[in-house]
This record gives sequence, structure tokens and C-alpha cells, in this order.
Amino acid sequence: MKKYLILILTIYSLNIYSQAHIGAMGGYNLDNDKTQVGLGLNYMLFPKISVGAMAMITPFEDGSGDDYMIMYNAKYKLGKFTLVGGLMDMKMGNSPNMNMDMNMNMNMNMDMNMDGTDPYFGIEYKPFKNKMLKVYYNHSDMMKSIGIMMPILHIGKKMNHDMHMNHDMSKDQDCDPNC
Repeated sequence: MKKYLILILTIYSLNIYSQAHIGAMGGYNLDNDKTQVGLGLNYMLFPKISVGAMAMITPFEDGSGDDYMIMYNAKYKLGKFTLVGGLMDMKMGNSPNMNMDMNMNMNMNMDMNMDGTDPYFGIEYKPFKNKMLKVYYNHSDMMKSIGIMMPILHIGKKMNHDMHMNHDMSKDQDCDPNC
């Protein structure tokens, strides 16, 4: 019983001030010149460490409609920079126009499909102190992308450091307005 109580209290104490962030991103794949949009979910385990996942698609290019990637990541925050590492599951189809152009002068069929799971690393930079906009760069063997991301929704508790330490967690009434 004692072990279960310790386990439950540990899990609860790790999650008492945790937060989840849902964000949108838009980027550009530098390898094949395609635009990407996506949605991500990050869960903060500790103030500097978070884990998450994101899904990105290529909606505007060549009408193929089957280009997507799902990325699972862990992040470590270092001031304005965040180091990212994880796995990328990707399916990038070839466009019919590209196949036709490549086969016009050649008689062989070059299949440009890129499928598989690959590790990746990245870096995020937060240029503004009071804004949540971030610029990111992701690098793997399958692709290199750059873009921006913005949070849409924050879920969870956030500690307010402005409040004085009284038990009802309201601001002190005896305090002058400048404190």
C-alpha cells in the first residue's frame, strides 16, 4: 500500500503545475520546395522539459493530397532557444506531373516516394519576450524544414508569481500599489 501511495503522490506532484499547449504551425520544406501546415500538442512535464507530437500535411502542392508526417518529440528549453529531438514518421508521395516530366526524356520509371521513420533534431527560437511566436528548424535525412509556430490553446495550471503567499491566494490588501 505504501508503494502505491508514493507512486500516486509522485505522479500527482509532477502534474500539479503541468501544462499542455496546442499550437498551429506553417513551414517550408527546403528539400522539395513544398509548403507545410500542421497542428501540434506539447505536454510540459517540468518547466524546461516537454514531450509532444505534431502532424503536418502538404495541402497546396501538386494535388497529390497524400503527403503527411507525424513527429513525436521531446524538448528542452534553454532560455530563448529550445532543443528538439524525436522521431518523424513520413509519407511523401510523388506528383503525377513530376513523374511525367521525368519520364518524358527517359524510359525508366523513377519512383520518388519517401516512406519511413527517421530520427530528427531541431531548434526553436522565441524572438520576442512577451509573444509566443516561435521560429523553428527541423533536420533529418528525409527533410529539412523551417517555419513559424504559434500556440492556440493552453490547458492546465500556471503559477502566478505576482501573488503574495497568503492562504487564500489573493493579493494582499495592505500592500501599496507599487509592490
